[in-house]
Amino acid sequence: MRDAGSIIVGIAVAIAWWLLWSSLLRAFGIPLLQRNAQDRASRRERIKQLGKFRYILLFGVLGFGLAFGLGITAADFVWRDSFKWRYELPKLAFLSIAFGLFQGVRNWSEAFRDPIPFPPNYPPQN
Repeated sequence: MRDAGSIIVGIAVAIAWWLLWSSLLRAFGIPLLQRNAQDRASRRERIKQLGKFRYILLFGVLGFGLAFGLGITAADFVWRDSFKWRYELPKLAFLSIAFGLFQGVRNWSEAFRDPIPFPPNYPPQN
């Protein structure tokens, strides 16, 4: 039962961070969930102006990566009897960066790839 409680606490902490992070982004004029196509198009252009590195840092590492790292750290805090910050802080940093980079690069490549015509237009060969 203790394992289930730690998982629930970890998920709750991750969701709480994600909600706090999305409200901070909304305060700076970058809402995450858009309602109509025009808002989504303007958001896409603003994100393209940020660039790939800033997008990965802002949305990947500070958003989903930190939520994942905080969730795992909170679950360990509840589950373990011997919780030591000197072991958990490097793990939090590693999980946040690793998961955030993966998520940010994946989202960037899916959201901003240029469409490829089918069938591809190959140059004429001699």
